[in-house]
Formats: sequence, C-alpha cells, structure tokens
Amino acid sequence: MSRWITMRMPRELDCGIKRLCATIGLAALIGLISPHAHATGGLSISNPDGAAVRALVIGIDDYQHVRKLKGAVADATDIVTSLKSMGVGDVVVLTNAQADRASILREISSLVERTKNNDLIFLSIAGHGTQEPERVKGSEPDGMENVFLLPGFETTPTGSIERVLGSEFNHFIRQFELRGAKVIFVADTCHGGGMVRDIDPRAAEMSFRQVPRYTLLVDELKPVSDSNDPKSELDLDHTAFLAAVDRYTKAPEVRIPGIDGLRGALSYAVARAVEGSADINHDGKVTLKELFSNVRQVVYQLSDQRQNIVTISSPPQTPDTDIAFELTRGVVLIQGPAARAASGPAGSGAPVEGQAPAPPAVTAKAPNIPTLAAAATKELPTGDAPAPLRLAAPIRLAALDGKTNYFASVAPKDVPVQAVQPTDNPDLIWDPVSHDVIAWGDVVAYGIDVASLPTVVDRTAAIRELKRIATRSPQIMRIWPDDRQQRAGQTVEVDLSDVGSRAVLLFNVSGDGTIQLLYPVGSDAALARSASLRLPLRVGEPFGAEQIVAVTSQQRMVDLETVLMQLNRRRASGQVIKSLERYLPADARIASVGFFSAP
Repeated sequence: MSRWITMRMPRELDCGIKRLCATIGLAALIGLISPHAHATGGLSISNPDGAAVRALVIGIDDYQHVRKLKGAVADATDIVTSLKSMGVGDVVVLTNAQADRASILREISSLVERTKNNDLIFLSIAGHGTQEPERVKGSEPDGMENVFLLPGFETTPTGSIERVLGSEFNHFIRQFELRGAKVIFVADTCHGGGMVRDIDPRAAEMSFRQVPRYTLLVDELKPVSDSNDPKSELDLDHTAFLAAVDRYTKAPEVRIPGIDGLRGALSYAVARAVEGSADINHDGKVTLKELFSNVRQVVYQLSDQRQNIVTISSPPQTPDTDIAFELTRGVVLIQGPAARAASGPAGSGAPVEGQAPAPPAVTAKAPNIPTLAAAATKELPTGDAPAPLRLAAPIRLAALDGKTNYFASVAPKDVPVQAVQPTDNPDLIWDPVSHDVIAWGDVVAYGIDVASLPTVVDRTAAIRELKRIATRSPQIMRIWPDDRQQRAGQTVEVDLSDVGSRAVLLFNVSGDGTIQLLYPVGSDAALARSASLRLPLRVGEPFGAEQIVAVTSQQRMVDLETVLMQLNRRRASGQVIKSLERYLPADARIASVGFFSAP
C-alpha cells in the first residue's frame, strides 16, 4: 500500500501522505562525516587551549530499591571507550555499586585537585533522575531541583543519602571553573514525568530513566556547598550542558542499530561526536554549535522524535565560535572506496540553545510538494529483486498471545526472522486479533495478515540500517509540530536545514515497506535554491509508521534518484538500502526520522 498523493500535478501518485507545498526559510547548522570513514582512525581529541582533557563517567543500572535500568552502564562504557580511543588518559569510570555517594564525591574532588588551568573536563552521568523542591529559593524556574539517584537510594533515613543534587554538580563545576577549566556536562537521565506520544498498551514495557517523585520523612543528605556556588547553570561561565530531555518529559532507553540491548540515545550520540562525527566542516575544531547540532539530530533520529535534547551554554560563551574540543591526526585517516568530497561552507542558522526552535517563517514558495493518502502497491518484480540484506541479527517477531505457530510460513526476502515470546525483547509484536504490528510502543502497521508480515519484517531491518547510516552522517531534519500520533487530515511539515545549493532526495518508507519518492518530483528543482526546504504533508490512510528519509549532496545524485523513481510505490525497502550502499555519494548527509499516524 503506497501512501502519497501530490496535488500539484495532473496525475496522482497512489500514496498515503499528500505533499502540499515547499517553502524556503532560514538554516540550521548540520553534521557531516563520510559514511566510508572510520572516525577514530588516527584521530585524537585535544584541548584547544593546549592543556589536558580529563573525564569522570558514571553509569548506573543496578538500583537496589527502585526499578533497574538496562543501558546506563553500557553508555558509560561506550563514552569511556571513545575517550580512551581518542587519546584521553585521565578517565575515571564508576558503574553500579562503585557509584555510591561517597565514591562520587571522592572521585570528583580528586579530579578537581588534578585540574589545571585551561583543562577540559568531561562529566557524564547515566541513570535515574527525579525532582525535589528547590533548596535555594529562586534557583529553578518551576521551584523544583533536578536530582540524580544512586544505586542504594530509598526513602529511608539511610537511603536518602544515596543521591546527588543538581546544585551539588553545579558546586563542583564551579570548582573546575575557578581552577581555569572548561566543562562539558552530559546528563543522560530525566527529571520530568510526561510523554507527548502515548505508548500502545499492547507493547512491551518501555524503560525510562526517571522515577516518580517521593516524600522523605527524614532526609540525612548534607549537601556539598559553599559561598561560591552558582544559583543555576546560567551563573556558570565556561560550561556546556547536554541533557537527555527537558524538565517535563521522560527519556527512554532506545535500541541502537547493530547493538544488542538498550541504550541512552544521548550518551551514544556524545560518544560518536567525541570520535569525530561532530566536526561538521572538517577543520579539526568542534564548536559548541557543531556539538549541540550533531548530538541533537542523532538523538532525534534514534528516538523517532521521542527525545528533544536540551543544550545550554554559559552566557559568556559564543556557541558559533567557541571551541568545545579539537581533533588532531597522528596518522593519515584511511577511508573506504569513496573518498570524501570537499565540503562547502557551513550555513548560518537557527539557534541551537535550549529547545528546538519553531519552524522558520515562510519567505517564498518552491514549485511542487506532497499528502499522506492510500493506494495500491506493487510487489517488486522477481527479476528486479536485490540480493538479501545479510544482517548479523535476525528480526525478533512475537505474537501478542505468545503462540509461535502463526509464523511458520513467514519468510522475509532480506533478513532472517526469529519467533520469540512477547516478553523476550521482540523487535515486532503482531496482534492476531486486530492484525496490528507494534514496535517500541508504536503501531507500525494496521491490519497486516500473516502473508504480509514479511514486508514489515524486511522494512524493520531496512529502517535499522537507515538509522545506522544516518547516525554517521546526519542531515538536520525536523518534523513538525511534535511527536504526537498524527491523525487523518492533519498536516505535518518536514523541515530540511542547510541545504542551499545541495541536491536533495526525499522519500518515505511506510509501515509495510512501500517506498514513496517525495522530492524531486516533476518540475522540482534538482538543487535546493535556499538554505531551508519545507514540505507540508497531509496525513491520510493507511496509517502506521512513516520513516521520512532525506539524502543531500553537493552534486545531483542521478543514479540514486533513478532507482527511487523505479521503486516508487513498491514494497522494496531492502532494495533501497542496497541502492544507498551502491550509489551514496561520499559527501552525503542523511536524515532518517520516523513519525506515526492513526485514524
């Protein structure tokens, strides 16, 4: 079932999202790294001021009295591995039982003592968060202070000690600043309690890094503080903050393509940024703006819009020009078959501080753009079928009632399938009553019978690969207005930034694997004429998952464009991946963002 109808052409495309009109606006800075390059090959991270780089990394899964987590220790391990692979020697890691309050205070105090003028300090914590009434009146806009919970925390007098207040981290950050250091603080936790997009009740339970607020009848915590402490993050001078979500939403643990188990999207994105993916213009200097933009887009993609990270820099800092860290090359970087093309100048753009900005105002109309609506799809002819995707891990498929006999005849073209129980961390859950297919709390496709399941399975594998590729070479793309389930007749808007004079290919992969080419179509310009391209889309049936994919390059991608035209309205998600592997330009930037529709 194909999904998109275009309103601007005499003929109609049999599809499920209707393209309305493209508009031109302002730009936002984006990330770029060749998909063929190994980011750490010969690279090391360095301090622009020539001093040392030091780090304290904390990860906690094994909580004794509150719900355990599944990916925080892996997050800490990943960041530590990335820092060490990039040449950072002074790295301290505390995980699970090692991360009690006494140990954290000891290690962070020791790190303060080792810190010298102009050092760069990485602080990272992944684990549970919550909120408590502020202790310093007026320090928080809503009167609530962020709190980081440690493994032994409980609401008893003794257990109350096992937490660290946000104000205490600010205290130590001030100590680093007083010694002349700069700080990057990564908080892969959440302190709020809400979600925008609901979770389907048939889905497996999701893991979030937040516990409900509690009441301490006796609080034995004695906060670390002194007269130099800032009242809030905005009173610091040389610190960059990256938080997994804002104060009002939850941070989920997500699945990272090619990695077993769950992870924190923020920690994963920061680790890749450290390895070099945030160096947008390849000048060896990662500005705060480059760091924020790169990490924001990777998290947005990996979480299918469930996360919009918060980035804050100290008021005296200038994100456009202030250097977060530098990358130096000890040996020549060896690339794959396609050498990286020289990149053009980065676009100027929308601010990256705090929440993502609203879409830019309309300044002009481009000729032609699409809507979400229904139509008949064609299976790819046998002769045109690509070789199967040979992915290491099979797609894990479960029936909601636990029976596996439904899947005896399910034989996907592109990936192996493994029948499991709904409690065994499946990739897909099929409801034998409604025939809906569910993944990670969302309905991927409605009314899918057993015979059609293989295309949904293949689509799942293809999206996994698209996300992996897009993580390495992110193109900034947002989908507005938010991550709610979009309803029939509503309008969503795809907003591509920093695409001026770049070739743009935009396509959709529907829940059943149907491909729909969105741009360019008909008289659309091959090269974007302005820095921002906006495409409004109207939602229609069939409903479920939509994966909007953008590929941009300095040159028109004729071969890839031809393939997408041939695959238009066909269930051919596997062939799209094969075509990307074959024809993707070395300078390509990719975005892959999902949204979900419902009747």
